[in-house]
Amino acid sequence: MIANPIYRAIFWITAVLALGGNSFVFIATAHSLWNVDRNKNVFIITSAFILNLCCSDFLMGIYLLVVIVQATQFSGTYCLFDKEWRSSSLCSGLGVLSIISSEASAFTMTAMTTFRLISAFKPFTIRSVGVCKVLFAELVCWISAVVLAIVPLLKVTSGYFTTDVWFPNNIFGNDFVSRENMSLLAERIANVKRERWDDVKETIKQTFPRNPIKGEFGYYGETSVCMPRLFATTSEFAWEYSTFLITINFLMFIYMVVAYVLIYKQSNRMKGSRSNDVSSKMQKRISRLILTDFCCWIPICVMGYLSVGGMKMPPDAYVLSACLLLPINSALNPLLYSKAIEDQLVRAKKWLMEKLSILRASTNRSSDLAVRYNAGADEEGDRVVEIRE
Repeated sequence: MIANPIYRAIFWITAVLALGGNSFVFIATAHSLWNVDRNKNVFIITSAFILNLCCSDFLMGIYLLVVIVQATQFSGTYCLFDKEWRSSSLCSGLGVLSIISSEASAFTMTAMTTFRLISAFKPFTIRSVGVCKVLFAELVCWISAVVLAIVPLLKVTSGYFTTDVWFPNNIFGNDFVSRENMSLLAERIANVKRERWDDVKETIKQTFPRNPIKGEFGYYGETSVCMPRLFATTSEFAWEYSTFLITINFLMFIYMVVAYVLIYKQSNRMKGSRSNDVSSKMQKRISRLILTDFCCWIPICVMGYLSVGGMKMPPDAYVLSACLLLPINSALNPLLYSKAIEDQLVRAKKWLMEKLSILRASTNRSSDLAVRYNAGADEEGDRVVEIRE
């Protein structure tokens, strides 16, 4: 299922980071939000965004964990269960989960960027923004992500997203049959062209009642890690939908880059030269945000557009995207968008420095005592020599 041990290790690491980091930040943010003054509107809105971001990124951790657990269970015997796994409801559900997580996270970051952009240029206007409006915006983000994820599973679109079927037979010499061959078989049986995929399946079902279609390989069954078929050439099914998804995320990335550049410039203009330290920290923070978004989506967008241009991506591209590229934001967002982990790291560093200072002081005290003891011993020795003389 995942042959490369390096990929398996990355799956485990990113799953633990996504689950642990987002759980900690969610609890810390919820605790701060519970105790905060209700008049701090900006803090409440920011916390609401962070909570939603944690939820969406936590889903990616679940996806990674289930995939790597399944890979461990299938270790050494996956080839026996390949068709059953990739056509299963669990595989499709994991694919849906990965899209919901990545898109909800991207939409939430875009909404948060818009909030920060308004705060930078119209700070007094943002204070009048109610929490209900923010919750409505988040609801729209989640609904949009869920719709994008479940469209490939809808019955009315099954013919568009299905590529192959699991069909035990004695006709093709292989039980892995493409959708085109199944449509051609149904056309020859009925002597009429079947336009709808449901009609094709019904014809096959009536003609071969003892050999039903056991499963379909659709948008989420292209690879063993149940990733959506993002890298499709124009000769493959559903390439338009894949290009649509990639373009949406590419445009959101460009929007966030432009927005954060404007925020940084506006911040420098308002604070002047007296806040070089604050400006430097903001520049580093913005740079990290843009860098992680770049590492997450730009490689996927580039591979997607290359596929549309006719270049066939290797199967490892899906595994690499599933274990490293898509989870980058899920694993690092808690560090970038919340100070909860950063505060804990600062406290841990402070505690460690205090312990080191105590240890150094204790070591120096012991050295002084040793020196004094040796000096005393030397004086005592000199006295003994004098007496003997």
